[in-house]
Amino acid sequence: MENASKALIFAGSVLISLMIIGALVLMFNGLSNYQKSGTIDTRGAQVIEFNNQYETFNRNNVRGSDIYSLLNKVIDYNRRKSSEGTGQKDEGQFLAYEPMTITFDLGDDWENKFRATNENGFIHLIQQRNYEQNATQNTFEAGIKDRVKELENRYGADSINSLAIVKEKIFLENNPDEESKERALNTFNKLSKKQSVTRTANLNNDWNQLLNKHRVPVYQYYEYMQFKRARFNCTHVDYNNQTGRIIRMDFTFSGRFE
Repeated sequence: MENASKALIFAGSVLISLMIIGALVLMFNGLSNYQKSGTIDTRGAQVIEFNNQYETFNRNNVRGSDIYSLLNKVIDYNRRKSSEGTGQKDEGQFLAYEPMTITFDLGDDWENKFRATNENGFIHLIQQRNYEQNATQNTFEAGIKDRVKELENRYGADSINSLAIVKEKIFLENNPDEESKERALNTFNKLSKKQSVTRTANLNNDWNQLLNKHRVPVYQYYEYMQFKRARFNCTHVDYNNQTGRIIRMDFTFSGRFE
């Protein structure tokens, strides 16, 4: 009888132990699931926060100046956060997110819309219709940034901007008469504070100096202004299947300017 009682007590102890262990396992699993859920929620919030930075561009009527800024933003992200980042301090070494790609298309009539002239041999600021940016250097900006800075320093930012706006009144076509040349030279000198044409008694020499020295810079700056004024539509956005992050945005010129 005594042995039976001890056996029952022992069995009861084992049962209680198993119940306690089972409760601990359930609690541990619940805690793990809670932590996992919290991690997923945190990652989801991070993805939303990240995408929101770029979703503002996922629309029509985006300015060219905004795309110019977007390119630099993406380059910075690719270098610091994506697998493109190779510097010792770049987070991309361990985060290794997929780099972002930005493309834009200037449209079928881009040469007439974005260029001041289509004459053969002219050195244009904007060289091509389509641009794709997915590395850690802004290839579009690299082709124009230094030149734009040079022109703004040379003429003054306000002056070169004003000259580009009224270029048709200064760089006249079709063999203008002397009165037209005189008026054009006066307009140029009035707007240009740093690069005025030194007037002489020979009007034709002054006119040739204006064309040879200043026409190309003003026309190039006009192309930069046209891009900044252009309006683009976002036509496509891609998301990474695993992370949910935006990895590509495509833009097309809408045909309109600001």
